[in-house]
Amino acid sequence: MILSCLSLPARLFGMALLAGVLYVGWNNRADVRRWVHERTADPAPLPDRRLEPGELRARAASRLDSLSHHTADSVLLTPGEIGALVVAEVERRARGVADSVVVDLRDGEIAIRARVDAGRLEGRDLGPLAEWLSGRQTITAAGPIGLVRLGTGQWKIENVAVRGLPVPKVLWERLLGLVIPGATASLTFPVDRWITGVRVTPEGAVLYGGAER
Repeated sequence: MILSCLSLPARLFGMALLAGVLYVGWNNRADVRRWVHERTADPAPLPDRRLEPGELRARAASRLDSLSHHTADSVLLTPGEIGALVVAEVERRARGVADSVVVDLRDGEIAIRARVDAGRLEGRDLGPLAEWLSGRQTITAAGPIGLVRLGTGQWKIENVAVRGLPVPKVLWERLLGLVIPGATASLTFPVDRWITGVRVTPEGAVLYGGAER
C-alpha cells in the first residue's frame, strides 16, 4: 500500500522532469543540433601542409573511390591533393629535366611551375631556345583543363613564361617537347569514364561522377 502511494508522486515527478527536459531542448534546439553534430561528425581532415605527398595522394584516392562506387555525386580535391598527383606525374615524364614542381589552381585553369635544368638538354637541338635557356630556369605553363569526352581529359596550354617573361608560342611548343617528350600545346590524358565533369577553382578541383563504368 505504501509503495503504491509512493509510486504515483514518483511517476508525476518523472513526467514533470521529462516535460522540462523536452521544453528546454525544444527552445535550445539549434544549440542541441550543433552539439550533436560536433560529437558525431567525422573529424576535420588535416591541412594539406601537414601531410606528405604520399599521404595526400592516398587521401585523393580515397575521395575518388567514393565517386567510383557512386556513394557521392561529386568530390572536392584540395590544391594539395591535386598538386601531389600532378607533381608525381610531371617529374616522372620529365625524366630528371624538371624538378621543384608547383601546381597553382586558378578559375577554370591550372598553372604548373618547375625548375628546368638546361644542362640536361645538352645534345638536343634547342635552336632559338638556346638564347632563353641556360643553367636552371623557372618555367611556368598555364591553361584551362577539362574533359573533351568521357574517358579523356585535356590541358590546353595557352601561355608559357621563362623567368616570368612570356615566350612566343612557336618557341614554347618546342620547349614543352624537350622537357616532356611528346608534349604539345594540347595535352590529353586518360580519365576514368565515371568522371563526367571537372571544375577547377583556387579552392580545389570538383570532380563530378554518374556515368557507368
